[in-house]
Amino acid sequence: MTRRILAAVTGLVLALTVAACGSDDDAAGDTRTVKVGYIAGPAPGMHLLLAKERGYFTEQGLEVETIPFQTGISLSNALTGGSIDVGVMGAVIANFPARGQGKVFLLNNLEANIQQIWAAPGSGISSIADLRGKRVATTTGTAAHLLLHVALAENGMTTKDVELVNLDMPAVANTFVTGGVPAAALWAPFDNQIKEKLPEATMIGTAEQFQPKSAIAGGWVANNRFHAEHRDTLVQLTKAWLKANDDIVNDQPAALAAGCPSLAEFMTAEVCTQIYQQARSYPNSEWSTLYADGTVAGWIGRMEQVFVDIGALPTFVEPTQFLDTSIFTDATA
Repeated sequence: MTRRILAAVTGLVLALTVAACGSDDDAAGDTRTVKVGYIAGPAPGMHLLLAKERGYFTEQGLEVETIPFQTGISLSNALTGGSIDVGVMGAVIANFPARGQGKVFLLNNLEANIQQIWAAPGSGISSIADLRGKRVATTTGTAAHLLLHVALAENGMTTKDVELVNLDMPAVANTFVTGGVPAAALWAPFDNQIKEKLPEATMIGTAEQFQPKSAIAGGWVANNRFHAEHRDTLVQLTKAWLKANDDIVNDQPAALAAGCPSLAEFMTAEVCTQIYQQARSYPNSEWSTLYADGTVAGWIGRMEQVFVDIGALPTFVEPTQFLDTSIFTDATA
């Protein structure tokens, strides 16, 4: 009798243990948490924030934790260190991944007037050509630095012809408006600080003026481990992105009205809308062509070459070595 009772109790314990383990496995299978860092701006972040706001990640069985960053460099360092799984950023997608630190799997748009070069009143600077020998503040190795390099090259100069002052982007804007430097290369929304505190300043260049050489494309990068172990999750993220992109292309005002409040800590909804309207979006069908015909790889390659030219990268690496277009292809299949 004692043996039968012991056997029954043991069997019950085992059954409960298996059931509990099964529940945990099922829960883990139902919802995967993904930590996504992003640049706190509408051009890189809108698809991410809109997909989260409208529940598109939840539809894919994902719980996405979003973490804002100020620069692509700090975001890329966090991605490489493993504190986040995926990073959504600007031109830096052509920098750290080219070093073997992460895989690019998705682009958001092309940024046009978001990167800008400004001259202070009374500086004697009224054009890019006037920057020769002047101090120019920027965050080196970023999209703003990329624009500055291209703009100087188009005017027969290199960054050696100016005195670069390397600062974090908030400090770039602050130093400019307080008179610390006569010129600055930055990105929106930091231009609002200039417009408010130094309205006499002149914008002497934008990325749109120097395209296609200054074509700046932002996108999504997975750290190497996450890309290797959770490719299915990246496909799910992309499926959610596709729905958000449809919303942006088909009804941009409604999409921005839904997504911009997520950036309220950093800017007003009006500023958010103004900035995003300076980005160029494409329908999902057109994106499929851009991935397939090599256009996406070409955009990334142009950005990477500039990073090589300015010394931010030691050597050029073919984008196909760190760009995984198959994830987008699978998500649209």
